[in-house]
Amino acid sequence: MAKLSEEELAQLVPSSLEDVRKLIDLGILAPREGDKRFRSSDVHLVRLMTAFDRAGISLDDVARGVAAGELSFRLDLFLPEPDTASGTYEALAAELGRSPELLRRLSSELGLPPPADDRIRSDDAEMLSAIVTALDLVDDGELSRFARLYGGSIQRLIESALEFFDRAIHQRIIALDVSNEEKDNLIDEKGASVIDLVNRLVPWLQRRLREHALLEYIVTTTESYMDERGIAPRRARQPPAIAFLDVTGYTALTEDRGDEAAAKLAAGLATIVQEAAQAGGGRTVKWLGDGVMFHFAHPGAAVLSALDLVERTERAISMPTRVGINAGSVIVQEGDYFGRTVNIAARIADYASPHEVLVSEEAKRSAGLANVAFEPVGDVPLKGVSAPVTLHRAIRI
Repeated sequence: MAKLSEEELAQLVPSSLEDVRKLIDLGILAPREGDKRFRSSDVHLVRLMTAFDRAGISLDDVARGVAAGELSFRLDLFLPEPDTASGTYEALAAELGRSPELLRRLSSELGLPPPADDRIRSDDAEMLSAIVTALDLVDDGELSRFARLYGGSIQRLIESALEFFDRAIHQRIIALDVSNEEKDNLIDEKGASVIDLVNRLVPWLQRRLREHALLEYIVTTTESYMDERGIAPRRARQPPAIAFLDVTGYTALTEDRGDEAAAKLAAGLATIVQEAAQAGGGRTVKWLGDGVMFHFAHPGAAVLSALDLVERTERAISMPTRVGINAGSVIVQEGDYFGRTVNIAARIADYASPHEVLVSEEAKRSAGLANVAFEPVGDVPLKGVSAPVTLHRAIRI
């Protein structure tokens, strides 16, 4: 770990030398080993104090907590060695032959807005260079989309993981009947352990899931090549299906019993949803507060999974659910699905009664199920849809 002078520390943050010296005077920041040098991890401490100050938290109060031994910040346990800001976006753009505006936009889309002085960290510069080099055939708009896809996904993952740590670990430790010092030590220990776990988990899971996704992608594209190149005609494909599950009474539950009860219900629903979707070869696209959107490669699998979901969720969370399903072409973008098929599926779910699985004529025609009956509901006008939609009620037989 590098040893830094006051000036070097301020430059690496970056912050003013006056701000660094203020933290020293407050006793929040102290030289190590009596040599008036600072550890590189103190960069994170200065950044944290800047964040406190921006949030309106008095640094004088923080200093009193530190002096009393009630506050400590072992950031070296959780954050990596800080990197230097050795260049600018302007200089990197000239080196890559791209506009500085593009690089700044990519950085922002990744969740890392450029600082006011336009300096760029060396690790950020390395990754931006890798992106524009690897994707040299991609136009600027698609580059932004790529950065937004990864930036948004990783940011949501990190925020969700922090929320999990706070709820499942931090709050439990706070509730223990032990001293504050023991609580602080336990939080540091468990926090460092979780960071180590995530550092190993994410690349492993990314590699394993990539194996499955790439195989599926290669199957699809190879079939297209075989058709285009006259090797074999493409098989007739069933249209994909979009399903929406809605928990009836979720909003009323939140009003009557509070957010904690609603969060507990959502957690119980999550396991059932994931299991049912995977069993049918589908996947959850997104959570919608009181429901879930699914994508299935085959409408029949969507219907069976929906029936399973309605039965299992009522047993598990004691609340009725309903599902709407439609089949047809969809537009795929940034991991989400769009288009008329999606809109109609959502409206079908809105129309369905508790305990019901309602499907469109397109989904019924493509389902091909011998163990499911479809009771005609009729031509139903749906909100936001120009013409009535023929609906059927799916029932196990």
